[in-house]
Amino acid sequence: MSHIPKPLDSKGLPRLLLILAVAFAFPSGRGMAQERQLPETMPERARVPMYDPGQPIERKVLKNGVRLLVQEQRTSEKVAGVVALRMGTRYETEDESGVSQIVMRSLAAGTTRRNPAQMQLELLAANATIESSAGPDMGQMSIATTREGTSKAIDLLADIVQNPSFPDTAFESARSYYLGKASDEMEAPIPSTYAIFLRTVYRGTPFERPAYGRLHSISECRRSDVMALYRKLFVGGNLTVAFVGNFDGKKVMADLEKSFATLPPGPPPTPPKAIEAPLASDTTVTEERPFFAQSLAYGYPAPGYDDPDYPAFLVIDSYLRSGDRSPIAYWLPERHLATGVGVLYPRYPGRSSIAVYLGALPTKWKAARDTVANVMGRLKTDQLDKGEWGVQIRRVQTGYFHDQTSPLIRARDMSRYETQGLSQDYPKEFETRLLKLTPEDVRAAAGRWFTHSCEVTLIPTQSGSRP
Repeated sequence: MSHIPKPLDSKGLPRLLLILAVAFAFPSGRGMAQERQLPETMPERARVPMYDPGQPIERKVLKNGVRLLVQEQRTSEKVAGVVALRMGTRYETEDESGVSQIVMRSLAAGTTRRNPAQMQLELLAANATIESSAGPDMGQMSIATTREGTSKAIDLLADIVQNPSFPDTAFESARSYYLGKASDEMEAPIPSTYAIFLRTVYRGTPFERPAYGRLHSISECRRSDVMALYRKLFVGGNLTVAFVGNFDGKKVMADLEKSFATLPPGPPPTPPKAIEAPLASDTTVTEERPFFAQSLAYGYPAPGYDDPDYPAFLVIDSYLRSGDRSPIAYWLPERHLATGVGVLYPRYPGRSSIAVYLGALPTKWKAARDTVANVMGRLKTDQLDKGEWGVQIRRVQTGYFHDQTSPLIRARDMSRYETQGLSQDYPKEFETRLLKLTPEDVRAAAGRWFTHSCEVTLIPTQSGSRP
């Protein structure tokens, strides 16, 4: 999930009042924000593919179910390895909400063979770094090193995956971190507003919960719960290992086979039974909270990453969030109608959502809200003009294939496609659909998905602060 800025609340009143005083001190002028002339656009150029598939990918499935992917990339000295598995919001029950995050954040702290201090020393000696995270439907742990550190990186990654010790300090640190994240749902205006948006749009499914989990389940989580979820998820049939970089591919594949052959077999998790309840009409939710500004989350259903309409909606997402030209992300702050403006389009399978969030003084909120509703509503009826279209289609293409030669990015993508059940040709297929799009295709996609809106507002309860 994209980072949500934490805006005004009673704990940060002086700083927040200063921000609001500066942001709303100037007259807003005549007309709606989107009626202002946009910055000059560049002429449209012929669209050409950017995707580079690189060298052929060697794929092997071990007897225990582990899937191995290896791709040589001789353009630099860098090497990256990624372990990916199905986990996260989609596969959690209400009582497990957020435990996946704790597992991934504390996983690499130490193993039964290497205590935390030894792990850090060996990573330093191998010039290697490790990162891990969990999202809506998968988790990944990556290791980045150089050519000389390839064998050591494989050994370290295999040890972490198969023999984690989950030290008490690491567990408590991870739990405290996500308790702070989950508490934002109750204490900060914009996260609270978006949390209600999720509960409304995804009612009856695991995605009604934030990806970082619920406060009650995280606070009640014990180290034994983390160990139990680890044993459930880290099995052969749920694991993909991808290595990309400047190495001998056959040797790396042989080393991976040896290192991961002892992982216990087992099937991937299945999502809990869910009864989806899509919105039957435009839905408005309003609640009072002790905040000093009024917040809004306004949005619609949207296609998931595996839907044919996904490329069209990345164009819509780019248009809405462009910080230099968007009638929402640019002009609302520019006209001093709102602050903390952003767009969230989470990478969910099947059915996702796209929402604009913002904070505003009560006297400015209606103008900001109407601007958002009008701009998103027009996407269903009006095509993007030629200049806007040329800019956004290029931004989506260059953004999607940014730094595609990086072994780390390529290994993350390869393992993600395998774990999510997508073809390794997914990026090529995505780009082909993207380059065939027309402005009418994007308008038609918005018409299909922008059926019933969801509008969530939190209004201040302080005396004299409401209009």
